[in-house]
Amino acid sequence: MIKLTMYNDSYRKSLENYPLSEEQLSFTGHPLELLERAQINATYTPIIITEDDQGAGFFVLDTGDDKFHYTDIEESILLRGYSIHPDYQGRGIAQKSMLLLPSFVAKHFPHVNRIVLGVNEANKGAQVVYGKSGFIDEGIRFNGRSGIQIAMSKKIC
Repeated sequence: MIKLTMYNDSYRKSLENYPLSEEQLSFTGHPLELLERAQINATYTPIIITEDDQGAGFFVLDTGDDKFHYTDIEESILLRGYSIHPDYQGRGIAQKSMLLLPSFVAKHFPHVNRIVLGVNEANKGAQVVYGKSGFIDEGIRFNGRSGIQIAMSKKIC
């Protein structure tokens, strides 16, 4: 069963053995790097994606001002640093986790009514996953650290 869980140190070991390829790292940050940022950035909330209680993926929900690159809506939250551990890729975990995300956000961030993200224009696989999960292309493009980013969003009902 796929679940979204607030990060705690019991998952640290699974993140230390989280080999992302150079190509993957061109699109996302490594979970350990994002955890370091979360220690100094109070707006970052690290999330673990689990399958049968094993760490299968990772991302951060960010309530800070970076979300305004993607939207002008104050009541939004930025999804950043999303990845699936290579051992768990190709099993539908990304799609399932994205479908769980709106209810997770509504429960833990009740003031939020929209999830926003940036996806690299070259990352076609991620665009498909986000699109199938109900994220829409907002028509906003900007230069990110690894190329053109497409702003996408999903309303939380």
